[in-house]
Amino acid sequence: MPTGLRRKLTCLLFGLSGLALGIAGAETTFGRLRAEGNPALLFSLELRDEAGALLASPMLVGEEGRTVHLDLSQPVGRYSDPVQMSLDLSPHAPRSGEICVEYSLSLDGRRPRAGWMSVPMGEPRTVRVPGPGEPLRLGLVVARAGTREFERILLARRLGKPIT
Repeated sequence: MPTGLRRKLTCLLFGLSGLALGIAGAETTFGRLRAEGNPALLFSLELRDEAGALLASPMLVGEEGRTVHLDLSQPVGRYSDPVQMSLDLSPHAPRSGEICVEYSLSLDGRRPRAGWMSVPMGEPRTVRVPGPGEPLRLGLVVARAGTREFERILLARRLGKPIT
């Protein structure tokens, strides 16, 4: 075999080996080639005071089995009071189309209020959140990414409409 051809085959062999080891290393490190787990979850929230005034209306993206944390600080606005809120949501495995969401909510630096709610995918649920200060109402809609409910929530938010 001529020397030039042998050199090319050797380079090709080392190149292919490097590519294979690079892909294996990336898979081991980042896990991008593995099958996707559950799709992301979209959380659309509304926090209201006892009189029904909207205090905060954030949207969060998370995944099942992992806690989502939000620190929100809204300055005083033309039509609103300042709000400082800390929120943790912990979604757990769904049962028959529902997902259990544990929450811990702290408003204006007060002691956290905690509880849980079972939420059917794509349907709004509201719970009364007692605790220090006035009672609050926490409304929540959860949807999986890529579903009709997910698209409906995003469209309602863009149009400024309630999510029903």
